[in-house]
Amino acid sequence: MTVDTHKSIINYIYNLLTADAGLIAALGGTVRLSLTWAPPDETFPYLVHRIDLAGWSTANSPLRRGTYIIDIWSDSTNADQILAIRNEVKRLLNGLQFATAEVDMAMLWLQTDGFIPEATQNIWHYTMQLNIRMQELNGQPLLN
Repeated sequence: MTVDTHKSIINYIYNLLTADAGLIAALGGTVRLSLTWAPPDETFPYLVHRIDLAGWSTANSPLRRGTYIIDIWSDSTNADQILAIRNEVKRLLNGLQFATAEVDMAMLWLQTDGFIPEATQNIWHYTMQLNIRMQELNGQPLLN
């Protein structure tokens, strides 16, 4: 069954992250990973991710570029937990190459990452942005 390209990529990454023993351990036994927004009163620590894909790079190219963003949330008296989670996410995603039923190939690499200030004491927020380059299965460039 063919699904949307966005959904295909998000599902692949979701399955990769939620099944990894190192990330499971860093998150205290369960990978809580939500799309775009976490449920209200989600248990810390948790992850939220999303993807933004641009159009084709040129009218004659089947390649698309975009950004995969993952936010890490933790409540802790120091940054050790969130940095351990960050290291596991980086290990899994930086340099990742994969294919799905809808994507001939996709590559991720770290663009930028850092802390986001939060007004609540002991709430830590860390964001990672990864470049993504992909070619859809039988991808056709948009013609103007």
